[in-house]
This record gives sequence, structure tokens and C-alpha cells, in this order.
Amino acid sequence: MSGRGRRGERPELVFRGRVAVWYRALCAVIAAGAAILALQTTLPAFVPILALVAGEIFLFPIVVRNRVELYADRLEIFFGWSHVVIPYARVRDVQPLTGGCDQFTGHLCAAELDGVFIEAPQDGDAAVSVTDNDALMGELRYRAGLGELS
Repeated sequence: MSGRGRRGERPELVFRGRVAVWYRALCAVIAAGAAILALQTTLPAFVPILALVAGEIFLFPIVVRNRVELYADRLEIFFGWSHVVIPYARVRDVQPLTGGCDQFTGHLCAAELDGVFIEAPQDGDAAVSVTDNDALMGELRYRAGLGELS
């Protein structure tokens, strides 16, 4: 279910990422596009294969590599090809993701509009979407020493 942390230890908690229906539909459209290209007899065989491979390289990792792991001293976000590490000591706030201008982030790790905004200016704020956003917010607030969600 989860990988190992950077120091070889197992995470204490793992929150699986959530992927929106629109993102899954986009993956299906790319796969269908590659299939349609494959039916074109005038195109070389490598064209649909390249379309499918490109779609898999860019889209599929977000579906399968999408989680937040909590360790004793930090959280690690795995989203597609990216891996973000934020120590709890640097987390300034945790709140629902609204998408407003005040929630601009360097790490947009959410393939769903309903998510969690993690304010950590030193590490680049992050936006994530997991199967239980409320539980993640509560746990992060507790581990970062922020108190109850306001």
C-alpha cells in the first residue's frame, strides 16, 4: 500500500489520494484517442503507440502514485512523478482547499477540487486531496501543534 520513507522507516499513517471523475475521463479520452489512431491504416504503427505511452507517462502515475504519508517528524506527499517533504515544524496552517488567491501553492498535488491546503511557506505550500480530508487536516493540525480547526 505504501512505500518507505527516505530513511527506510515505515510511515505511521497513510492517506490514499483521491482522483476526480474528470481526471479519470481525461485518461480514458487519451486511451481512446490512441485506440482510434491505431485503427487508422494510413498512419505508421508507432504513432498510436507513442500517443498511448505519452498518456501513460504523464497521466497514469497520478492515479497510482497519489498519497500522503505521515512520519514522526514530517509528511511526505507522493503525486505522480513528484515527491514533496514538509517537516511538521514548518507547517503554519492546515485548512480546506478553496482555490482562492491566498492559497496559491508551489505543490499542487490534488486531482480533485475538494482538498486540503497545507501552508508551509519555507517548503512551498501544498494542496492535496485524500479519501478522508477531515482526518488528514485533524492529524496534521495535531502533529504541527496548531490546535483545533477553526
